[in-house]
Amino acid sequence: MQRCSNGILFAILITIPFAGCGSGVATAKVEGVVTLDGKPLSDIRVLFQPISQGAESNGIGSFGLTDSSGKFALRLSDSQSEGAVVGNHTVILADKLSEDPKDSDAGGFGSTPKSRIPDKFSRAPQKFEVKSGAVNQANFELTSK
Repeated sequence: MQRCSNGILFAILITIPFAGCGSGVATAKVEGVVTLDGKPLSDIRVLFQPISQGAESNGIGSFGLTDSSGKFALRLSDSQSEGAVVGNHTVILADKLSEDPKDSDAGGFGSTPKSRIPDKFSRAPQKFEVKSGAVNQANFELTSK
């Protein structure tokens, strides 16, 4: 009986790191920095959405917000757990300061400032592959030219 219990416990312990908060998908930590012309960009929303593979579900998206150093760490949208689903993602960068104050937590009223993210990056979303086994570094070095 002891051997069977140890085998079941071993199987459970091996599976836990690969389960994404009950979703049954593998996840990994993702962090990075967003810069514009070499300078950190604060208050940038970083959104990762898994790209579907045929008939399979594309999984849960992840999000993060850059701090004053341009640094962010992703969290799963459904559970607030750290990381993103392992695999290929479409990445969208959105300037929190240029959002409509009525639709966001940016606060204030009046005119909305222009996004600091250059048009070429907002029109063509970035791509990123999240890999298992280590902390993924997702740095986005934007240029205004």
